[in-house]
Amino acid sequence: MQLSRFTDYALRVLIFVGRQGGRVCTMSEIAAYHRISHEHLRKVTHKLAKLGYLASRRGRGGGIVLGADPASMRIGDIILATEKDLAIVDCDALDCILSPGCSLKRALDRGGRAFIAALNEVTLADLLVDRQMKQQFKRIDFASGDGTRTDRTS
Repeated sequence: MQLSRFTDYALRVLIFVGRQGGRVCTMSEIAAYHRISHEHLRKVTHKLAKLGYLASRRGRGGGIVLGADPASMRIGDIILATEKDLAIVDCDALDCILSPGCSLKRALDRGGRAFIAALNEVTLADLLVDRQMKQQFKRIDFASGDGTRTDRTS
């Protein structure tokens, strides 16, 4: 299973904004940091705001901040909210003769639910305090000098 680019960007945006400790972030700085198209980022932040994960502030000094406590943002829930389809196999589209009584489909569905359950054991807050993640932030910030990503790792 592979998550969509949209979900990947959503998680990166939440990590970036969560790391700022309440400081208002602009889409331009997030786009530059992660080398994400501003147009893709606009769609992602709009969806995250609609879901309550982000809050936007208009006007001068406007931008985005977290819309909820990072400890309440479960990674599995974020994925469920941003992915269109988490089915491992689309049996209907394949016109499979084993469907609808296929035990493989049930096993794959059970695996998908276990995947989300495992990710729901992790919150955005957990990611933000992770030692390895903090070390990577330091490397990126050091390389850029101002927090704008300049390296090609990750």
